[in-house]
Amino acid sequence: MTFTLRRTVLTLGLAMAALAPTLALAQTWPSKPVRIILPYSPGGSADILARTLAQKLGASMGQQFIVENKPGASGNIGTEAAVNAAPDGYTLLLTADSNFTVNPHIYPDMRFNPVKDLAPISQLARIGVGLVVNAAVPVNNVTELVAYSKTRPDGLSFGSPGTGTPHHLAGELLKQMTGAKLVHIPYKGGGPALNDVLGNQVPAAFIALAVVGPHVQSGKLKLLGVTQAARSTTAASTPTIGETIKGYEVTSWLGLFAPVGTSPAIVSRVNAEVKKALLDPATAQELGARALEVVASSPAELAERIAVENERWGKLIKDTKIVVTP
Repeated sequence: MTFTLRRTVLTLGLAMAALAPTLALAQTWPSKPVRIILPYSPGGSADILARTLAQKLGASMGQQFIVENKPGASGNIGTEAAVNAAPDGYTLLLTADSNFTVNPHIYPDMRFNPVKDLAPISQLARIGVGLVVNAAVPVNNVTELVAYSKTRPDGLSFGSPGTGTPHHLAGELLKQMTGAKLVHIPYKGGGPALNDVLGNQVPAAFIALAVVGPHVQSGKLKLLGVTQAARSTTAASTPTIGETIKGYEVTSWLGLFAPVGTSPAIVSRVNAEVKKALLDPATAQELGARALEVVASSPAELAERIAVENERWGKLIKDTKIVVTP
């Protein structure tokens, strides 16, 4: 054996020896329950996805995955809890894009940097978002809503799951593009916002399609439009807002993350298990019926998406002067 060959073999051997503990950790993990922090209230589309995923991961990995709701501050409270958790694979974060692409632009005093402090695992799903109004509101489409808002001295209030969420930005973009007189009312999640629209405490809201369907079918709510570029398969007769307002589009998504420093082997294993769970036809169909379009990705693809959307939403926030009300 030549010196060069011996050196190569020795180098490979050392590399494998160094990697062995990491691989062993991934094989024995999880040996106790894993919590999935969800920084929103129960009842919204993120909660539906989190509980579905927790059940699937628990079944495939032989260990409990427990969803822990920690709402508040547009997701910052739960996200910070995940950032401060030990990077041992036993705490994951399931959250929306806004915690990475919006909150850093509107919360100047955040005590953490989500991009630097959390490791991407996988994008999970795109969320269908709709503009709904209480059945008593005298409008039937987006054009009528814009016109109606301009006739009201104090404008027309609309709810969202929180300041800086894609749902909130959907309303701000509608204002910017049409001159609609809309007043934002933030909530701590989609569930509370939905309840107040149903009770007509707030006349309109941008809310996930996953939770509004039954109320539209019962006649309690009217679905005026969806925010994404293409019509939703769960509301095919409802036009996109972009069909009325050219260039309008807001897409929201959910992703899975771990505290930075979590073993790459664990991140890789979770990514593989998530893809297996989400790409199962039965699971995809189940989530699709709730207006959640499955989109599994690599960690690198998720990181790239965050970078692109950071730039887009940062500009809108600056242009529209969105601020957090204490």
